[in-house]
Amino acid sequence: MKAARELGCETIQIFVSNPQGWADPVTRDDADAFVEGTRELGVSPVVAHAKYLINLASTNEELRDLSVRALAYELSAAGALGADLVVVHAGSHGGDGEEKGMDRLVDGLGRAREQATSIAGASAAEPVVENSCGAGTQLCSTFDALGEVARRAGVRVCVDTAHAFVSGYDLSSAEGARTVAADLVTSAGDAVALVHLNDAKNELGSHRDGHRKVGKGRISIDAWPEIFDGLSGVPVVMETPYETPEADAAEVFLVKKLAGGLRKPPIGR
Repeated sequence: MKAARELGCETIQIFVSNPQGWADPVTRDDADAFVEGTRELGVSPVVAHAKYLINLASTNEELRDLSVRALAYELSAAGALGADLVVVHAGSHGGDGEEKGMDRLVDGLGRAREQATSIAGASAAEPVVENSCGAGTQLCSTFDALGEVARRAGVRVCVDTAHAFVSGYDLSSAEGARTVAADLVTSAGDAVALVHLNDAKNELGSHRDGHRKVGKGRISIDAWPEIFDGLSGVPVVMETPYETPEADAAEVFLVKKLAGGLRKPPIGR
């Protein structure tokens, strides 16, 4: 928690296992210290990101079952660390259409939650589904699709601003951002649990993923305050490239300014 303290973080996102492997999460010796640290700093929510390999919408039954199990254990392990949310990618329908892929995604989320409850009871964290950049056969590149998942599966969602931009949501101006935020509220409403506040490396509508530090990509600097205003009270985390501690602290400082104030300024500022 030293870095979170020094950066002035109010929300954090972690991994509870190797995101690029299928191995189950393991109990950490420093788990109690982590929980105590987040409480001491008032960090809320604590967010975990699920394995990148998970695809609840896959056409392959074996992969779907493996994905359900993996997500269940991630929800359980995250809950043991005091995490509130686990972000999971919507996955890919594999070529047989969004309708069938959405059916499998909804079913997989339900099964994962049931298994997590069996493992960890009420302490299991909550899954939130992230929008995609719309490449290939990826699901949930639109806000309407996120809203559908939220309603059908009884879950909440995470909106990645870089993914939204390259999917065609125009954040190149303040006016555009105001419209995008309103569209998101119309489609998903109170189901929006989290924003991944990432600037975009690639062009509007390109469907190519890639993150940049806030203010260093293709999203207008004037767009960010409108996003905060339109999604008031929704927590944000950044998944932007690591640089120096000073550069990371400057980004946190900038984002807090764009959000309208510094509730807990970074140490030393």
